[in-house]
Amino acid sequence: MIWILFALGLAALIYQVLALISMFRFFRTVMPEGPRSGPGVTVFKPVKEVDNFTRECLESFLTQDYRPYQVLFGVSDPGDSAVPLLEELLRAYPEAEAEIIVCSQSLGSNPKVSKLRQMEPQARYDLLVISDADVQVGPDFLSRAAAALREPGVGLATFPYRAAWAPTFGGALEALTIAGDFIPSVAVAYYVEGIRFALGAAMVLPRKVLDEIGGLAPLADYLADDYQLGWRVAQAGYRVRLIPYVVETRNHISRLQDYLSHQLRWTRTYRVCRPRGYLAYGITHALAYSGLFVVAEGLTLLSGGLLAAVLWVRCWLAYLSQAGWLGGQLPLAALWLLPVKDLLAFGLWLWSFLGSRVDWGSRRFRVSREGKLINL
Repeated sequence: MIWILFALGLAALIYQVLALISMFRFFRTVMPEGPRSGPGVTVFKPVKEVDNFTRECLESFLTQDYRPYQVLFGVSDPGDSAVPLLEELLRAYPEAEAEIIVCSQSLGSNPKVSKLRQMEPQARYDLLVISDADVQVGPDFLSRAAAALREPGVGLATFPYRAAWAPTFGGALEALTIAGDFIPSVAVAYYVEGIRFALGAAMVLPRKVLDEIGGLAPLADYLADDYQLGWRVAQAGYRVRLIPYVVETRNHISRLQDYLSHQLRWTRTYRVCRPRGYLAYGITHALAYSGLFVVAEGLTLLSGGLLAAVLWVRCWLAYLSQAGWLGGQLPLAALWLLPVKDLLAFGLWLWSFLGSRVDWGSRRFRVSREGKLINL
């Protein structure tokens, strides 16, 4: 048993080194040049309620240096608290092709997809961008997105993201999880097996590709609509392109409870979407295995050396990822939370196998084996 823990710890350490190399290699990739004009782009922004950062996130899509483009803001209720802000933004940017779409129907269990389906008929252009309301981008985002689809065989382009640094316990854990775990795992997948999924923060695809895979309706009841969209595009014979252009999410996670609920939803979604990959993802928990090896073996040169090596690589990966490659604002002092986050991540990985219930906002669902949402 002791040597099994050592083998797991060593394999996990090797994976972390591979993740470090993959991130370094990926972010040295030259991005496609972005023209300032070209095929028209329609941006879908499903919106629900507002917070302190909603204005600047939405505003970043109204100040793009690309033409022509259209922005559609989708709300489920004309009385939504976001509507006054959206109306103010339309007045502030009268030159923008932007409008508010009231998506009053409930078309499936996934509220985001329901709004997208009701916004789609209003799209004027044939390049479609889907982006969450809490995402902020630079003024060259649309030009980079349009350029990515000019590559032969590309049917969808998607973008890595960072979490805006928040000085709260839950927010810090979320930022470290994205920088130290999720985006590195995407970079490893990119080089080891290729990308057959999309990242929901920002995606762009041609309308003809969306039509070819049956539109948005087949995604109506899936929790991981971004995964399903990318997978269906790949199944149709197109390439899914990951672009080294980083967008920023302004998450609402502040408490430990919020973080655990969000991560449990993500882990159970991942487990259903990619069961074999998710099982293999267990090998990434380097700190847990090396720590258990120390407990079982005692503090020896071998066990202590493995633990020290794991901590060193994990700290460098998290810091270089967040503050370097992803361009975040991670303070060095926040790295003391990394061991806490890593042990919580191992616990969440184990916990994810013990059920299929997830909480999404104020609603509770069970995730079926196919990844569909079932109301509870």
